[in-house]
This record gives sequence, structure tokens and C-alpha cells, in this order.
Amino acid sequence: MNKSPKTPRSVIAGVKEDTQFKAVEVRALDGVVELVWAKSVSGDRGWSALAAECGLASTADGRSKTLRREVTPVVGLDSTAVAFYRINVPAVGEEETASIVRMQAESLLPLSPDQIEVAWRTMPSTDGQVEVTIAAARKDQLRKFMENTRDFRPRNILLSCEGMALAWRELFTGQEPQATIIGIGERDTQICLVQMHHVVHAAVLGIGMHDLAKAGGHADPGHATEPVERFAQDIRTILDSFGWEASTVWPILVLSDGNKATDGIVASLNASGLPARVSLPGTQEIKLPRDFESRDIYRYRTAIGLALLAMKEPSESLDLFGGIVEDQAQTQAKRARYSLILAGIIAAVMLVAFIVTSYAVDRSRDKHYASLLKQTDLDQARQRQALLKTVAQYRPDLLQLLTDISSGENAGIVLDSFHFKKGQVVTLIGQADNEEQLWKYQENLRGRKGLDDVEISAANQDAKTKKVKFTITFQYKSFGKKNAVL
Repeated sequence: MNKSPKTPRSVIAGVKEDTQFKAVEVRALDGVVELVWAKSVSGDRGWSALAAECGLASTADGRSKTLRREVTPVVGLDSTAVAFYRINVPAVGEEETASIVRMQAESLLPLSPDQIEVAWRTMPSTDGQVEVTIAAARKDQLRKFMENTRDFRPRNILLSCEGMALAWRELFTGQEPQATIIGIGERDTQICLVQMHHVVHAAVLGIGMHDLAKAGGHADPGHATEPVERFAQDIRTILDSFGWEASTVWPILVLSDGNKATDGIVASLNASGLPARVSLPGTQEIKLPRDFESRDIYRYRTAIGLALLAMKEPSESLDLFGGIVEDQAQTQAKRARYSLILAGIIAAVMLVAFIVTSYAVDRSRDKHYASLLKQTDLDQARQRQALLKTVAQYRPDLLQLLTDISSGENAGIVLDSFHFKKGQVVTLIGQADNEEQLWKYQENLRGRKGLDDVEISAANQDAKTKKVKFTITFQYKSFGKKNAVL
């Protein structure tokens, strides 16, 4: 994301909310942050459909899409599968804090450490104590989410609650140093406790505007319906789990697009003793499309917040996926080493064949040299020099070639086969995790001396593994040319 000021920085953020998948593209150029577009697909179509709609994956007719190099795709994980904890630890160094957090997390979590992924963040210390926010989730659920969102090609997976909190800070009214933010969706409700711009607690209720409005969510607060009363009780229960106390209450802000149903729900919360008020889209620093209205800001609030988070503050987010990505990278590195061993075996067989051929060539060359030595004519001396040059030009150095195709940073690249024959181009067949890795590998090969005309002759995504299977061809010195004489 470190670009020059004149280079656009674009983020495409996707999220699943209620019954829909939603995505936006946010771009920063010359200090101006702009919402380029917002799109959605129905919840039954899945992440692949959203990726195709956003131009990140193959379309319905099978045509492949090439990811724009300046775009960073991110996705949001909702808080349903994430547990939040807050603990106080002594104000010590980062390594000591990490050790304490791990021990505390093991005592709090219901499963063994190898089944749980943990992320944590500290707040500024007070009186020698540091408050730590811990987010935890099952590793198998995180891996499943990564697999489901593979077609979206996310470079980062963020927590949806952090996206909603940043959207409130950037797009809505009612800024407070500490507040509970409530976003009522169609089928569920997301609640976040925000302190000093950071989410320190989050939860999801399985009740939304569909249930509340249908039951009379905008009724007179003195005659609130049973679903609305139950909603208020659930909110209070969640606040208690957040650390709500009568002596230290904090404001409750319900995000809204100005509809009357939300006003009625807020009135009912106040009638039940919860100090709630409406937070509406306000003056924004972000440039919006002309036809974008308040209800659209509310509808795409989480996706916009995720895009802004990825663009401005990605390092400050709670990262539950870093360990899993690192584990996968180590697994790929092992596979790459096995691939290199296989390539070495192939090279050894080819080297034996080459030595036999080289011996025959050397015998022929020595006989020719012997005949030249018997002659003193200048032209024949020139023939000797030409022969030496030809031998050097056409003789392949297989060991150096193998070093060239495997050296450098080639993350995710696994070579399956290697074709090397006189008078033909060298052919590499392998697979990559994504197209970007394939482009980087091609550029790496183009930077190697003696390798010319490096081209990707084929690149197709495997329907099952989602890997990009590729074929790369190139000229190695003059060995691949049809007029090679040795």
C-alpha cells in the first residue's frame, strides 16, 4: 500500500451481511478519498458471485478476469464466530505481555491452544496496568472462511465489527471517546464497544429490523411490543458482558439512515433505561457518487469501513489470520523444496545424457583442432577461433539454468515438469496460488542473464484446487534456436 501520492490506491472490500453480499471500491488519489462504486448480490449466490460482480474472478460465461495491479481486495469476518475478552496485565515489555496474554487466553478459552487462533491489542497503560483486548476464533472455522472467500482473492481479512466502528467514526454523527455502536441489519444486529477509536468488545444478536419492524418497532415507546422489549433486554445483557455498570454508563448510538422504525426502537431502548440515541450519516471526508444517499451509506457502512481500514490503519486491526497464513506459507515452502528435489532428479538424468553428448562433441572438436594445428594458414586459425566461439555459444550449462529458474523470491510457485531439448524453447510447467505470483515469477525469469523471450503461454485456474496452472517458455542462450549445431 505504499504508493506515491500520484498513484491511485484502491481497495475493494467485501462483506456478508444479513441476506446479502456487499462490496465497495474506495480509491485515494492526491489526498482525496473517493467511493467509486457499491454493489451487492443475494446471499444465496455466495462469495464467488460477488467476486465475479466486482471483477475479481471468472464471470458466469467462464471468461477469466485479470486483477488490476493497483487494487487491494479485502473481506470482513463477522463477529458471530469470534469471542472477545478483556484482561488487565502489568505494564511490561511486548514479549512479556505476549506471554501473559497467551497464558490468560489458554485459561479463558474452552478449547486447546492448537484449535484456537488468538489476536490481541493493548490500550494505553494507567497506574501500571495495561488493558488488553483479546479476539479468539476456532482455526477450522477461519480456514473454512478463507476457502469460501478464495475467489475474492483477499490480501487481508479484517473483522467486520472494526469496519463498522471506523465507518461510524468517519461517516456518522455523535462522536464519543467511548460508546456502544449498534448496527441493526435485516436479520441480525451487530453491537460494538468502542474505546479510543478501537473495538474492545463485539457481539451479534440474531434479531433484526425484519422482526422488529414487523412487530411494530416504531410503536409508541409506552406500548412497546414483546419483540422490541426482548431486544432491549438482550442489549442490556450484552452491555453487562461488556462491563456495563450503573455508575459508569456510556452512550449507546444506534446507526440509522433516518427511518422511523429505528427512531421507535431507540425510544423503546430509552424507555427501558438504556441511554440510546440515533447516529445519522453526517459530513464526510470521503467523496461519494452523485446518486449515493443516506440510506446507501447506512446500507454499505461496514464495507466502506473495511475499505477505509485497509487503506488507512490495517496494522492496527486485530489479525486472526496471520498465523494461519504463515502456516500455509511454510507448507508451500515444503512443497516447493520437494519440487526442487524432483527437478534435481530430472536434471541429473539430463546431465548424464548431456555428458555423453558432450564427450562425442569434444572428441570431434579435438580431431578438428589437431588438423588445424598442422596448418599455418591464417584463415584456418580463424576457423579454430570460430569453432571455440560456437562451442561456448551452444553448449548449455544445465546446473546454472536450474539455479536461474529456482532462485529468487518465488512464493507459491511449484514446478511440475521441465522440458529442455536442443533446437527447442525451454518449457516450464507448474502451478501458482494466484496470477500475481505467476507475474512475479515471470519477471524474475526475465531478469536472468541468458534467458530471453520469457512468455506465459498458458495460465488456467483449476476448478477443484483453485490453483493457477501455467506453462512458461523461453529461449536459453542460443541452444533453443533451430540452427543450433551442437
